[in-house]
Amino acid sequence: MHGLIFVTWEKYLTERFGSGFLSAYRGAIGEAIANAPLASRLYDDATLLAGVGAASKISGLSADTLLREYGRYFIINGLTSHLCTYVLSQVHSGRDLLLTMRDVHARLRRTEEGLTPPLFNYELSSHPNEVVLLYDSPRKVCDVLWGAIEGAAERYGEHVHIVEETCMKQGASFCRLIARFSPPQASKQRHLQVHAQVTRQQTQKEFAEIVLDFLPEGGRGPTGSVTLADLQKILLMHRQMSAHYLRPAVLLEALQHLQFAGYVASTANQPGDDLTRRRYWRVRVFWE
Repeated sequence: MHGLIFVTWEKYLTERFGSGFLSAYRGAIGEAIANAPLASRLYDDATLLAGVGAASKISGLSADTLLREYGRYFIINGLTSHLCTYVLSQVHSGRDLLLTMRDVHARLRRTEEGLTPPLFNYELSSHPNEVVLLYDSPRKVCDVLWGAIEGAAERYGEHVHIVEETCMKQGASFCRLIARFSPPQASKQRHLQVHAQVTRQQTQKEFAEIVLDFLPEGGRGPTGSVTLADLQKILLMHRQMSAHYLRPAVLLEALQHLQFAGYVASTANQPGDDLTRRRYWRVRVFWE
């Protein structure tokens, strides 16, 4: 499971219950600050499921309630918004965000070895603002998807009506959810906020695409991948751009945005990895 899930899960617990709760939670699962989760790493599914159980016991809330709240939080929190900006720059409604999430998860399964994000299918509806989601996973955490649907609507100022026709937890072979979105109400303040956000995301997207163009497609080896320093030299040689865009922090941000969109892979989870030696390469999926 992707480290972003673990990091945002702990952010959710902190914002929902406070720092004291997080300390108790970490004590219950045997986690210290030194081994706190990182967004760039991969972790075992069982670790999160154990964490959900611990949080449920400490909070007194059911695991289903926590997972649904977390699903909503994952979509709207600032860290997800930052790391997934390349994806979000191409989405303008809750319905489209859900469809895009499905494609991103499919790409991530091919770019990160050992990563198995939830892969749900969908059916298009005759209603222009409706989508039918089909979820089939041995994890049976459809509550996260339910919360994500609510978060997608909230992110774009929409309302959503959800009907769950079948559920795996009730013996069905898969979950079938129908989500119908209603458009947001007009607001001058929201229009200005959205315009500023879209402008910023578009700038980041355009730079990320430049970076993507100069990444090799080979793989982990020196001839098929580059380090951050290699990429800096390549761009300096082939592109006329301000010094700001050649800063390691800016390049790293662009690479992260592409990784979370499933277009770039790296050696982040290999033994001995660090930012200096980490190698990056472009990944093409079969439908592109």
